[in-house]
Amino acid sequence: MPDAPYAVTPLGDGPPLGRFAALAALDGFAHAVTTRRGPLAPLASDHPDTAVVMAALARRLGLHGAAWCRQVHGDRVRRAAAPGWIGEGDALVTATPGLMLAGFSADCPLVLAAGRGRDGAPAVGLAHASWRATVRGITGAMAAALARDFGVDPAGITAAVCPSAGPCCYEVGAEVRDEATARLGAHAAAFFPERDGRLFFDLWAANADALARAGVPAGAVHVAAVCTLCRNADYPSYRVEGERASRFLGAIGVL
Repeated sequence: MPDAPYAVTPLGDGPPLGRFAALAALDGFAHAVTTRRGPLAPLASDHPDTAVVMAALARRLGLHGAAWCRQVHGDRVRRAAAPGWIGEGDALVTATPGLMLAGFSADCPLVLAAGRGRDGAPAVGLAHASWRATVRGITGAMAAALARDFGVDPAGITAAVCPSAGPCCYEVGAEVRDEATARLGAHAAAFFPERDGRLFFDLWAANADALARAGVPAGAVHVAAVCTLCRNADYPSYRVEGERASRFLGAIGVL
């Protein structure tokens, strides 16, 4: 892997995949982020083609199957033990070897996490941190589920924030800032820079902060810092393309 925190690089046959140097350096884990070069997911999480796309990506990563949710911008974390669509939720955790956790995005951050339990067994998590899910605490809830279900010490987690709408472009209304501060506390106001009378939401900083508050060391949180609006040629963006936007995937699993 290159020295950059995140880069799109070859991985066996097929299109290049985005990967984080810190996660790639860990033994016993696999992860990837897809781009427009493929594979892209159908818009509906329960579409029959979704299983085909998921299975193909899992095979490329050396995994045997994939689990995913219908993302609803909430705070529900699901524990996955077998492949397939497992209903509504915005985060997944597993310690099942060979099982890939996958999330869909077209601007929302996907947060990947890897760690080991008290017995040394690896476990992984994935959160779909849309702005609504972010202010509802989905990323911290995912870290807490890794600790609760698998004995993972948050201080030993390595986490990554995938490409998403960046603070350069993700303009929001004052009602979003108001909800964030109401739910998260006054410190959340710092995630909303203003430029030329316009308000922006720094979802990268908000989710890094959520991980820190959950006990993950700041140096173990790696942000791709790739904006899907700026880089729409490489990643689908709902803000740019509207309803026709496809979805790229973030994925992580235990080998």
